Amino acid sequence: MSIALYAEHEAIRRYIRLAEAMHNYGNQETASLFERMVEEEQEHERLIEEWAKLEGIKLRTDIGPVKWEDPQVPTDYDSDAVDPAHSTPYRALAFAVHNEERAFHFYTYVAATADDETVREYAETLAREELGHAALLRAMRRRAWRAEREAGHEEPDVAPTIIHTLADLLAVASSAERCLADNLAALANNHPGLEKIRKAARVMLEGIEAQLKSAGNPGENAVKAIESIENYKSKTAAESDDPDALLQRLRADSDRCFAFYDAVVTHAKDEAVMLAAQKLSESVLERIDLLRDTVKTGN
Repeated sequence: MSIALYAEHEAIRRYIRLAEAMHNYGNQETASLFERMVEEEQEHERLIEEWAKLEGIKLRTDIGPVKWEDPQVPTDYDSDAVDPAHSTPYRALAFAVHNEERAFHFYTYVAATADDETVREYAETLAREELGHAALLRAMRRRAWRAEREAGHEEPDVAPTIIHTLADLLAVASSAERCLADNLAALANNHPGLEKIRKAARVMLEGIEAQLKSAGNPGENAVKAIESIENYKSKTAAESDDPDALLQRLRADSDRCFAFYDAVVTHAKDEAVMLAAQKLSESVLERIDLLRDTVKTGN
């Protein structure tokens, strides 16, 4: 109960900050969502205090604080903007989703391992609440991702809803990862630290293309998406060969790939597609972590 109460304190503090940040950003819809989350978390806070009173529990004061964790996925890489509260609606929502999911997994773990049935019951109730929050935030995150994608006129037009088969996913992923591999190759001489990422990306691309050979042909919408990626690749290749600009584009493209694969996981109705998209998103997360380390060390 004490851990849960401190977790609510932290969630309230974070959602107040995120609501303020979104007001400043000019996105009132997202700000309103975070304000609604503040109210819900305050209600949870009240319920936990009531439960503790009902059970005769004296809540501990030496538990906190329960810190939120940076997902280190779709946040800005610039040192002055690493806090998602100072970023776009999509990134702020991704930050919130990540931490609601952490809370859900924690309460699920407690429910699964607790010997005391009362602890189990309360943990299950809290887990259901956090799962509901995560679902609501994920829906808003997908909308924010689409809005950011549509606002970026130079970005390829690839929506997760066009992916129906494994062939669709692998064909689009092959095109996107080849685009990223070309960027990595162009940067190799200026950033030796990227060689590890380049090797991992090559292995990933080879794996995708090997699976694609036996997956069949992609559908019409997937083919159009690939054309969009190829057009994007041609346009950006002609824009600049400056190493810093290429590195910035590589980071942005990696973020977009993660957002796309993550959204496919949510939308997928076919288990093979969902599992493949999960694996792709995990690989891109590793790349983003390596990119962050490269940028920090200046290599």
